[in-house]
Amino acid sequence: MIHGWSALGGLTMAGWEDELERWLMPFLDRLGHKTRQRMCPLYVAGLIGPGDRKSVQPMAERLATGNYDQLHHFIAD
Repeated sequence: MIHGWSALGGLTMAGWEDELERWLMPFLDRLGHKTRQRMCPLYVAGLIGPGDRKSVQPMAERLATGNYDQLHHFIAD
C-alpha cells in the first residue's frame, strides 16, 4: 500500500473518504448552503460506501446519526 492505494490499484478504506471529499470540493462550492455542503458528502459516501441498503434512512443511521431529516431534505430538495 502506497499513500492510501492498494496493490490492486484502488483506494484503501482509510483513503477513499479523503479522496471523495477532495473530488467533491468543486461541486460543494456550488451548492451554496452550508447544510447542503455538509449533507452531500454523506449522501455520496452512503451510496458508494459499505452497507447493503442505500435508501436514505439506513444511510443516515450509518453516516449521519441524528440527521435523518437533513439528509432526507437534501435528497428531496
